[in-house]
Amino acid sequence: MTTQTCPYCGNPLEEGTLRSRGGNFYLPAGESVPILYSKQAMNKKGAIRLAPNFLSLAPQWPHAYVCRNCKIIIILYED
Repeated sequence: MTTQTCPYCGNPLEEGTLRSRGGNFYLPAGESVPILYSKQAMNKKGAIRLAPNFLSLAPQWPHAYVCRNCKIIIILYED
C-alpha cells in the first residue's frame, strides 16, 4: 500500500472513512463506531466530528484521508 501525503504540508495522511449517523464524522481505519456518540467517546476513537447532514437516506462510508496537522479531510468518491 502506498503512503499518501498531504498536498499542503507533505506529512503522511491518516487513512479512514467518512461516516454519518445523525452527524458526519471521520473515523480512522481499524476503529469501530462508538456506541455512544458523546464527545468523549468520539475523541477516544480518534474520530473527527463534522457538520450534520440529514439529507442522506442510506448510510454510505466513502474512503477518506485526514491530515491532522492541516485540519483537512480528503474524501474519495466514485462516479
